[in-house]
Amino acid sequence: MDRFGIAVALMVFAGGVLPGAANGQVVSGVVVSPSIDRWVYPFNSSPGTEANASVFAALQSPGFDDRDSQFLLAFGTAGIVPTEVGELRYRVHSLRVRVVVSNDQRFEYDPTPDAVASSYAVTDLDYVADADVGKPVELFAAGFRNGESAATFGEYTAFSTTPTLPPQQSIRSVFAATVAVDGTATDVSNQVKEKVEAPALAVGRNPGLTPGQLVPQGTELFFDVDVSSLATQHYLSRGLNSGELMLMVTSLHPASGGPGGGGGVVYPAFYTKENAVAPVLGYTASLEIVAEVYPYVDFNLDGDFGTDQDIEAFFRALAGNGGNSDFNIDGDYGTDQDIECFFRALAGGSC
Repeated sequence: MDRFGIAVALMVFAGGVLPGAANGQVVSGVVVSPSIDRWVYPFNSSPGTEANASVFAALQSPGFDDRDSQFLLAFGTAGIVPTEVGELRYRVHSLRVRVVVSNDQRFEYDPTPDAVASSYAVTDLDYVADADVGKPVELFAAGFRNGESAATFGEYTAFSTTPTLPPQQSIRSVFAATVAVDGTATDVSNQVKEKVEAPALAVGRNPGLTPGQLVPQGTELFFDVDVSSLATQHYLSRGLNSGELMLMVTSLHPASGGPGGGGGVVYPAFYTKENAVAPVLGYTASLEIVAEVYPYVDFNLDGDFGTDQDIEAFFRALAGNGGNSDFNIDGDYGTDQDIECFFRALAGGSC
């Protein structure tokens, strides 16, 4: 649609008044405990009630995911950030997740990302020696399969709809994921076998630790999410719009043998809210956020809200029947309801 057509559409809807870019409502706060902290491991017989959640890898183990043991966190944000104002009307300025180590001096501190090739078998021609000691603890988005979603998966949801014995790869219903701008989640649980790099949202760090140091019990690890990525902003915005952010803590620390990893514990474990001492000592996982909620939509995600560029981008999506043209998120694309919802949001209202 040309600019004349856009202007006509605006005049029909809003009397010819185009809202300019505006400052949003800045909100900030801390969620002191997760709504869900689930040890996601195929042989966990007591999901949702574990006192500790370990994260480790089953490398070169057929039938097992590389990222075999994962730690799901969900944080309710409705008490801090208004919900259901529209997924394209949030901007996260900073997001920090904190977890607290529950085992003592069992893994080495590594504050930097590692190339996936450093986790290959040393006999693999593509193997690259790790440039530093240890493996990082990483934070990813959460993806879903088997009919589950962020709205349905809970602390007691079954690990999978497929039997876990004999062991099988890629069957877990919730998994560590990278997420595209359109929301498509890619499971990174087998990135070593698949030989793909998978950048995490953040790496766990603590400035009081020295790289290579064995990490003491009670140590805090902080994940400061890089919010400059559009895909990350979209993922976080969807969570804020619904009132809950779901994230996955994981690592490629190798382990082998039996439930819990066996074979000597050389990987991290973290306090859950079910641990008797965690609420008393403040050891539950927490989330700290600073975000902005805008009265107008930023459809082209350039940081300016309610501009003619946003309108042009919307009509391009509308003409191409793209996913973003389902503005009211009802599963139907490019409908009159989508157009009405878009212009209501543009005028500072809700759908």
